[in-house]
Amino acid sequence: MGKSVEKYDLPRINQQSCQKITLECREIIEETSMKVPVEDYEAQSKLNHEQAQAFKTILHRVDSGTTRLFFVYGPGAIGKTFLYRALLANVRSRGMIALATATTSVAAAILPGDRIAHSKFDIPLQINDTTMTKMSKQSGAAKLIRQAKLIIWDEAPMAKRQTIETVDRI
Repeated sequence: MGKSVEKYDLPRINQQSCQKITLECREIIEETSMKVPVEDYEAQSKLNHEQAQAFKTILHRVDSGTTRLFFVYGPGAIGKTFLYRALLANVRSRGMIALATATTSVAAAILPGDRIAHSKFDIPLQINDTTMTKMSKQSGAAKLIRQAKLIIWDEAPMAKRQTIETVDRI
């Protein structure tokens, strides 16, 4: 008692940092401090015409703050993930929260964040029409989801209808 942190060669505690940590949860701090890969940011200028149209339309909704659901369709290897990475880079580089998830672990592995939907949204494996996620509405993860300006769910059509409805109830 009565000793200073400087006596032990430790840095002084910044009051503003302490307030930020107590006001924001760990999940939000981690997400907003995520580094945007340069190649993902540069991907914006390399989008083809269709990708650029989707990019512009989706970002318009992100910027206007209106909730909207978009379905990006196409066979494998046509550049959907390239588009997703460009969108994530744009939103994150502007200090907003953008989440990436996928229905399968293979698809999740190539997205920044590398989390499958069941893990990201704490969805039980056994679900029905009334299933709720195991996530508390006051948890840091729930706050993160509510603050997200963009959520990309790759391979969402492969998920059961109830899985998507469960996330909608968060």
